[in-house]
Amino acid sequence: MTTPNYESLTEQELRDYVRRNPQDEDAFQHYLNIIRSRPSVLCTTDEEFEAELQKRINSSPQQT
Repeated sequence: MTTPNYESLTEQELRDYVRRNPQDEDAFQHYLNIIRSRPSVLCTTDEEFEAELQKRINSSPQQT
């Protein structure tokens, strides 16, 4: 089996690959690095949480 170039995969493609190949530790670690590099958001009130959730819903690509 050929190992894909993780750098060339989109985040979605890499996530799907990791799900199909749970034994591939390198792919899993690369995916974790992507997840960990995302900025974290601290919400201290319900209103802040609601606003952040709405922002993420509005900015996510629509899936069919």
